[in-house]
Amino acid sequence: MKLKLASSRNFRHNDMIGGVGWLGPELILSVADDHNFMITNTATNETQPLMKMNDNFYPTSLHMFPRSQSKGTQNDIFAVSTSDGKVNILSRNGKAEKAVDAHNGAALCARWNSDGTGLLTCGEDGFVKMWSRNGMLRSVLAQFATAVYCVAWDSTSSNVLYCNSDQCYIKSLKMQVAPLKWKAHDGIILCCDWNPTSALIVTGGEDCKFKVWDGFGQILFNSSTHDYPITSVAWSGDGTLFSVGSHNILRLCDKSGWSHSLEKMTSGSLVRFFHAHIIEKRLTYQNFEVVQTHKTTIEVRDVSSEIAKEKLETKERISRISILYQNLIVVTSSFIYIYSFKNWNTPIIMDYKERTVNIITQCEKIFLVSDGLTIVVFNYEGRKLTDINPPGQVLSLLDDRKVDLANDTLVVRDRADHKIMHFFDPNTGKTQGDGNLKHEYEIQELTINQCGSVNDRIVAFRDQIGAIYIALIKTFGVSQRVAKIGSLVEQLVFNDVTNMLGGISEGKIVVWPLPNIAFLDRNLLQKSMIYKPVGNMGKFPQLASFAGNTVVLRKSDGCLVPVGISPFFSTINQLASNSKWDQAIRMCRSMNNDALWATLAGASIYYKNMFATEIAYAALQEDEKVSLINEIKEKSDKDVRQAMQIILTGRVGDAEVHLERNGHPFRAMMIDIQMFRWKRALEIALKNKQYLEVVMGYRQRYLKQLGRTENDPTFLKHLSEVEIDWIHIREIISAERAKGEY
Repeated sequence: MKLKLASSRNFRHNDMIGGVGWLGPELILSVADDHNFMITNTATNETQPLMKMNDNFYPTSLHMFPRSQSKGTQNDIFAVSTSDGKVNILSRNGKAEKAVDAHNGAALCARWNSDGTGLLTCGEDGFVKMWSRNGMLRSVLAQFATAVYCVAWDSTSSNVLYCNSDQCYIKSLKMQVAPLKWKAHDGIILCCDWNPTSALIVTGGEDCKFKVWDGFGQILFNSSTHDYPITSVAWSGDGTLFSVGSHNILRLCDKSGWSHSLEKMTSGSLVRFFHAHIIEKRLTYQNFEVVQTHKTTIEVRDVSSEIAKEKLETKERISRISILYQNLIVVTSSFIYIYSFKNWNTPIIMDYKERTVNIITQCEKIFLVSDGLTIVVFNYEGRKLTDINPPGQVLSLLDDRKVDLANDTLVVRDRADHKIMHFFDPNTGKTQGDGNLKHEYEIQELTINQCGSVNDRIVAFRDQIGAIYIALIKTFGVSQRVAKIGSLVEQLVFNDVTNMLGGISEGKIVVWPLPNIAFLDRNLLQKSMIYKPVGNMGKFPQLASFAGNTVVLRKSDGCLVPVGISPFFSTINQLASNSKWDQAIRMCRSMNNDALWATLAGASIYYKNMFATEIAYAALQEDEKVSLINEIKEKSDKDVRQAMQIILTGRVGDAEVHLERNGHPFRAMMIDIQMFRWKRALEIALKNKQYLEVVMGYRQRYLKQLGRTENDPTFLKHLSEVEIDWIHIREIISAERAKGEY
C-alpha cells in the first residue's frame, strides 16, 4: 500500500498554505497567506478560487465542520484561526458567521468536536479555550507561560488533548480531576491528533519523531529520527491509518505505527498542495488476490493460475474494498459496486451518495456499510434492506471492532454506554433475540459467529480488563447467558465456515474449536483449546483474517504471516453438525489427540449424542462421567434422562429445576442434598409437604461429621417438627426408588 501524489494544474497559491480540508468527496478547500481560499477537484486536478479575504488575514489552521452534522452531502462551514488571534467561522458562500478575538498573539489551532457543538482553540498566549458552536466562550481549560501549538478532541468529545513544550495533557470535561500529564518528546510538540474511533493518539515534535500513545499516556510506537521536525499528523476517518508530514516528505502509517509508504517531494514550504490516493492495496481470499493499481482500477488475480487476471474499472476514485464469501465490494465516492466471483464483467452498481463509507462488513448473504454513525444493510443483489442508527446520544464513531454481522443478526456496541451491546435483525431493523446485553465493564471489541441458525448465534467479546466472554443472542429462559472463556486475548475473529474462534495472546495464536462448550463443560473448553506459537510477532500484531484452516497474522512491522491450523478440528465440527458420528470417532481414534477428543465430547453433548459422548469421555479418562452416562442410558423416563444430561454439563441448578417442574420433586431434592444445597432442598420439602425428615436427617449427619451443631434459624425452626429416624428415612427412599422416582 502506498500513496500516489498529484497536484493542481492551475491557480496555485502565491504564499505559504495555512490549512486544508475536505468540502466533499472530491473537493478540497485550501487557504494561504496570499489571503485566498481555493477549491481543488481531485478528480480533474482543477483549482478554482473561492473567495479572497482582507490583507490582514494570515491563516494558521483550518478545520471543517463535522460532515455528519452538515446539511446535504457537502461540508459548507469551517473554522479558521489566524495570526491576529482571531478564530473565524466562515461558510462556503463567503459569509463570515462569526469572528472571535480568541487569543493575544496568534491563534495557532482550532478544532471542532465530533458533533459540532464545541470548538477548541489554542494560541501563542498559552491559553486553551473551549467555545460554543456560535463562538461564545465556554471555559478556559488551561494556561501556560509558552505557546500551545496543537489541540484535539477524543471520539466522544468528553476529553481534550493539548500539548505545551514537551508535555502532553488530557483533560476530562465530565469529571473534576487533574489533567493526565506526561512527557512525550524531547523538544516542543508541534502537532497531535486523536483517533476518531479509539483511544489512540499520535504526536509529532521538534525532536524529529512521531509517536503513538494510548489514552493513558503509555507509548505504543516511537519512530526513528527524521531529518526535520514533524509538522503535521492526521488520522483517517476510520482510524486505521494516519499520515505524517515533515519537510519534503509524506508518510502513510498503520495505526500501530509502522509505515506503509514514504513519499518524497521537492516542495519546500508549500505554496501549492498535493493530494494523494492509496494504491497497491492488497486483499486476499481463497486463491484470489485483489490489488488496487490505480485510483479507479482494480486487478483480480487468481494465484493458482499464471494467466487468470481480471481488470475492473470504476467511474470514480476507489475508497474502500472488501472481499469475502465469493463477493467483492468496491466503494467509490458515489457508488457501490458488487462483483460476483461467477461473473466479474457485470457488476451490480448502486448509487450511494448519502454518506462516506468507513466500514464494510460482509457475511454469507448480506453486507453492511457505515460511516461510523449510521449502518446500512444490503444484500448481494443490490437491494437495500434496512437503515439502523445505533443507540447512544454521543456521536462517537464506530469501527469494525465495534460492529459485526451474520445472516440473521447485527450486533453493535452502544455509542454512549460502552458496556452495552445491541442486537438487531439486519433484514427488518427490529431487535433480535433478547435485544441487548449489558456487561459489567466496557466492551473493547466483539465478533459474531457465522454458522448455524439464530438459536445457535453467539457473540464473543473482550472487555476493558482483558477478559473474553461469549454470550447467547437468544436465551429462551436459559439461566446462563454469558460465559467467560479466557483472558489476555485480543483481535477476536470467528472462522468464516465454522464456529471456531481465534485470537492473539502473548506471542501465540489461540483458537477455541467450539467456544460454546463453555456453557456445557468448562474443563472440556480448556482441553479443546489450540495454541499455535508464532515467533517474533512484535509488540502489536493484528489478526487479519481467519478463513478455512488458515489464520493470517499481520506482524508489528506490517508483514503478513499465514499460519496453518490443524484441519481436523473444523472437520469434527462439520461432521458433528451433519450427525456423522462414526466418521468423527474414527478420526479421533486415528489422531489420538486429547484436544480433538475434548472437541468431540463438547460437540456430542451439544447435539445430545450419548454414544459419542461416552466414547470421548472414556478416551479422556473421565471415569466419573462415563459412569454417569451409563446411568443415563438405564433411565427410561425422558425428563430424568434430560436432567442427568444437564448434570453432565455441570449445571446442577438447572437440572434440579427441570426435575421439579416435571414432577420429580424427590429426585430434585436428593440432588440438592448431594450437592449440599441445603436451603434449596428444604424449600422443596416444605413446598411438597413431605420429605422434611429426609432433609433434616441428612443435614444432621452432615453437621455431625463436621463436628458442628445447627445454628441456622431456618433449620432450627423446622428441626423440632420432625423426629429423625433413619429406618423410616431408608423406607421413604426405598418407596421412592420403587416408584422410579430415585
